[in-house]
Amino acid sequence: MINIALIEDDPVYRTELEKVILFQPNWQCVLSSSSAEYFRENLPARIRINIVFIDIDLPGESGIDILPFITTRLPNTEIIMLTRLESPDLLLKSLNRGARGYLLKNFSPHQLMEHIKIILDGGALISPLMARHLVQYFNPPNRDEQKISIMSPKETQVLRLLSDGNTYEETANIVGITHNGVRFHVKNIYSKLNVNNRDDAVKVWKGE
Repeated sequence: MINIALIEDDPVYRTELEKVILFQPNWQCVLSSSSAEYFRENLPARIRINIVFIDIDLPGESGIDILPFITTRLPNTEIIMLTRLESPDLLLKSLNRGARGYLLKNFSPHQLMEHIKIILDGGALISPLMARHLVQYFNPPNRDEQKISIMSPKETQVLRLLSDGNTYEETANIVGITHNGVRFHVKNIYSKLNVNNRDDAVKVWKGE
């Protein structure tokens, strides 16, 4: 039997989740709470809970605040946070305090079955959008890459031609703009890359 607990203050949403759980022959909702305080007070001394879904934005004690209590009392329980808040900060706080997943509430209650099966198979549950925030946190973009990303396609073309050894006039002819047009783009390139000359601009662009 798979024992599941819920901490969710929205009675309609909580009831929908309960119904999905109860329809599965080997699943049961052993504790359904409207607040973190209720969960603390009504958690039996001896109980096995496989998965607990916790709303972050709860009245009173938040879903994140109760995590240390749950991880201490139920060290083998998988904890999945539920939220409508697209917050990288809350994502990291949840994971640091013992949560194993972070789901935005943009899934239908019937998708809960699929989510639970993923957990039971040992998988991780993080909404794709929040997973991207997590990847960016551990792999922040290179500062030079950020600078390059704000260059326009025309500026990139001009810098590429100049890096290949073309003069301003040759670059102007290839791009189809005036000599002063090239100078205008070069001025913007220097400003965006925070450099003062062509050589440094080329080095940043090439990642040297």
